Amino acid sequence: MPPPWGGPNVSAPALLRPLPPMPLLPLLLAAAAAAGPAAPAPDAPPENLLRGPARCVLRYLDAVRLAGPRAPAVRGRAGAPPPGSYARARALTAPRALDDADRATAAGGSHPLAPWADAARGTVLESFQLLAVRRAPRGTAVVTVRERWWRGASARSLASSVSEYLVARVAGEWRIAARSAGGTLDDEVIDVRYGGWFDPPPSPGSFDPRPARATSVQGRAGPQR
Repeated sequence: MPPPWGGPNVSAPALLRPLPPMPLLPLLLAAAAAAGPAAPAPDAPPENLLRGPARCVLRYLDAVRLAGPRAPAVRGRAGAPPPGSYARARALTAPRALDDADRATAAGGSHPLAPWADAARGTVLESFQLLAVRRAPRGTAVVTVRERWWRGASARSLASSVSEYLVARVAGEWRIAARSAGGTLDDEVIDVRYGGWFDPPPSPGSFDPRPARATSVQGRAGPQR
């Protein structure tokens, strides 16, 4: 008997028959296209300045302190330090800065990153204190430290001064590229003068420069007397 609405005569078993399988890959591709492009991965968090740049400077100063005499009884002994006594400090200095220091001392002069020349004149580091560390241009950092020195045989007390250290990655490792004894390292000077002394800066957002007056952390290191 034909159906009352005039449609095709379909038996019940035909209605229950399963549909033919559809290819799965076109469905997945269509769903991916509808979802749009994948969201980009978030930028890596900024590097901890205490674990990299600050630690490099503290290790350097500790090597300088241990390489020279520290007690007041021997503070006035001048003369060339034993060979290799400043090897640890030299290893933490950027190659370009170390070349400058060697040229200056070979000519009989001084250099902010040549503590062996200072020791030969009776100036030795007694203690140091971490004051601050901040981000600087080109993925570098500036570490501020208070230093206390014995200066010459006639000195009866420690001389205190504040120095800023420029720290940057060289071949992937943090190294000291410059030191300003008693002064500051301006971002403009860093950007112009030291651009080719170290590795290129990391990806944007992971080590952005900050204003020169910004202070990120404060701490303390080295024996205080």
